[in-house]
Amino acid sequence: MSAQVITDAEEALGHLEHLTAELRSRGWTVEVAAPHDRRPSAIVADPRTPALNESVIATPERPDGGWSYFYAWGERIASCADPAAAAAALGRVLAARRDN
Repeated sequence: MSAQVITDAEEALGHLEHLTAELRSRGWTVEVAAPHDRRPSAIVADPRTPALNESVIATPERPDGGWSYFYAWGERIASCADPAAAAAALGRVLAARRDN
């Protein structure tokens, strides 16, 4: 019998893929990168102003195995169980920057 082991990087990538699907359904541009030497991340941009973007990572947050999305600088966005909430928060942040 073989056992499949899912690494943290693979799990993070799965969570980012859920967020990516949600963001793209809202018209946002998303590029996911999974370099072997760093944590997977997603670069999220409003297609109207692609120079304004945010980098997002997914990481375990609690000992119970719960994961959350975070901005690259460490501020929590939302639980990975709710990619729609994360997409809404990212949309508000990027729209506010665009409007300033």
